[in-house]
Formats: sequence, C-alpha cells, structure tokens
Amino acid sequence: MGCKVLWLNVALLAYLMICEHVRAQCTQPSFPSRNVIVSDSHLSTQSFPDGSNVTFECEIGYKPENSRASKSVTCVRNLWTSLELNCTKKSCGSPPEFDNGRYEREGGKGLFGDKITAVCNPGYMLDGMIKDRVCRDQGWDGRDPVCEVVKCTAPPAIVNGQLEEEPLDSYEYSQVVTYKCNGGLSLIGSPTLHCSENGTFQPDPPKCMDGCPKPEIPHAIRIGGKSPPYKLNNFIDYRCDDAYTMKGEYHIVCKENGWNPEPPKCIGPCSRPDLGGNVILTKEFRTQNSFPYKSNVTFECDRGYEPVNSTVSKSVTCEENHWTKLLLTCKDHSSGDRSSSSRNTVVAWIITLSVLAVLGLIKGFH
Repeated sequence: MGCKVLWLNVALLAYLMICEHVRAQCTQPSFPSRNVIVSDSHLSTQSFPDGSNVTFECEIGYKPENSRASKSVTCVRNLWTSLELNCTKKSCGSPPEFDNGRYEREGGKGLFGDKITAVCNPGYMLDGMIKDRVCRDQGWDGRDPVCEVVKCTAPPAIVNGQLEEEPLDSYEYSQVVTYKCNGGLSLIGSPTLHCSENGTFQPDPPKCMDGCPKPEIPHAIRIGGKSPPYKLNNFIDYRCDDAYTMKGEYHIVCKENGWNPEPPKCIGPCSRPDLGGNVILTKEFRTQNSFPYKSNVTFECDRGYEPVNSTVSKSVTCEENHWTKLLLTCKDHSSGDRSSSSRNTVVAWIITLSVLAVLGLIKGFH
C-alpha cells in the first residue's frame, strides 16, 4: 500500500513539473506602438522558454528616442518584461538649396516618408521629368534638381499668314511674336504669342480666314443678312420651313472664332404615337397626325383597363424626331374582380365546411 502511495506522489510531482514547464513559455513578443521589430536572430522563433531574452531594433526609417534605453525583454512565466526602447521617425533635415528654384512641401517636417517637390522660378524649367523627392532611411532620395532658362523654338507657321518680323532660331522666356494675314483675309484669334514657362508659345496661333463658311441648315430659310461670302461681323437671320421648329438662335454673326452663336437647327415634327400595350391617346389628340418639336401628348388606359400605377406620368414629349418613353402601363380591369370573386368563393367554402363540421359534432354528441 505504501509503495502505491509513493508511486502516485512521484507521478503527480512529475506531472506538475511537466505542466509548469509547458506553462512557462512565451510567444514571440510584439510592441507595434513603439515602431520596433524583433532582431534578425529571433525573427523565425515563435516560442521562447522561461528566462529567454529577445532583443529589438527600430523599424526602417526610425531611430531610438533614447539611445541608452534597453533594447531587450525577458520571458518571465508566460509574460514579457516591459520594453524601454521606443523609436521615432528619422529626420532628413532641410534639403540643399538649388539655383533658380525652390522646394514645396506637402505637409510634414522633413521626416521619414515625407515628400517635397522641386519648383523652378518663372522663366526657368526643370531639367528632366522627376521633380519629387522622398525622405528615405538614408536621407532624401534622387538628385539635386537643375532649373534651366526657358527657351522656345521658332513659333508655328500659319496658313495664309506669317510673322511680322523675321523668325529666330530660339526665343527667351516671355519674348513676344506677332502674326499678320495675307491681304484681304481676316485674322481670327490673338495676333500675339509669347514664349511661356513650359517652353512653348501661348496661346494657340491665330487663323487667317476669308470670313465664315456658309451655314448648311436643312429646312431653313434666310430672311435677313447678306448672301455669301460672309466677312467678319456679317450676320444672317433664319426661319424654318412650315411644320419645322427652330432649335437655337435665329440671328447669328460672323466673329473671330466663327459663327456666334452656332447656327440653329430646324427640327421636324413627330408622327402620331401608337404605343400599344392597352394605352390610347386622350381625346384631344386623337385626330392629330403630326406634332411639332417639344409637343406633349397624354395617354389613358383603353376601355376595360386601368393603370398599374396611377401616380406615374401619362405624357410623352416629341424630341428630335422621336417620342420620350411612356411610363403608364395598364392592366385588365376585371382581373381584380376575378381575384376578389375567387377569394370570396374560397371563404364561402370554408364557412360551409365549418358549419357542416359543427353540425356533425352536435349530432354525434346526441
């Protein structure tokens, strides 16, 4: 009996030692709010026995807030001790100045991840396509920008016109050129262009035109103004043929950029709509076969039918040779009565069967 008790005590002690060993372990530590990562030597380990020490280091782009702070923690009975190390973003400082330009910041104070953009002074342009620099772990990336003096190549040639002065091979920033047209032609647009910041002449070059082209407007009749050709400031007045409606202004003037406003259109009528679907035109529209542009007509349900939804619009509009969509739809007026009649029949049968059942019970009771 004594040996059995001794054996049980030894087994229990061994079990408790195993449990204590299993229990006294720590998982891999993590302190995300401190911007730290586990050092490479411990990165692949997921479980640490009691008493283990693990060291940390700052994430890329961060540095210790206090260089004397301890970088390690210890596993003590399933828990890690507190970590003293805390890391903050590295500073790249102010970028070096460069000639004829400056840096613009997009917020931030030159810390890790912040971005700056190189901007050249007026009259200068950036050499190359890359203008942004980012604060990295080792400082500002990229190279120092170079701002070169803006130069424009010779301005574009125009049809039926030329520059007033002899063209040069290149032009400096803000230098101006002036165009003129050949005799008898009108200059449309700005006669002067300047060498702009991006190395091109602005605005777009003018055009030399012999007035405005003759408008082609089907079903329109000229009722005012002169016949072609049309010079600057000539005007035309129009009206549409019978049964056609004008869309736009009847009075147009030849200006520097062409006709102002744009020439109108003459829109033809719509034929009488026949939409089927158990809908018909209301009485006042049934004798009419043609409807002018923008006309509105209304529909109603045919005899024996009623609207599926009484709140929807019952009208359509004549647009350019077609009608807008009709929202009204109709259903058989008697379908509701038949449904109601069927429901009434079912109810009557239920009542009859219930009465018969009650009478049968009474009879059985007697």
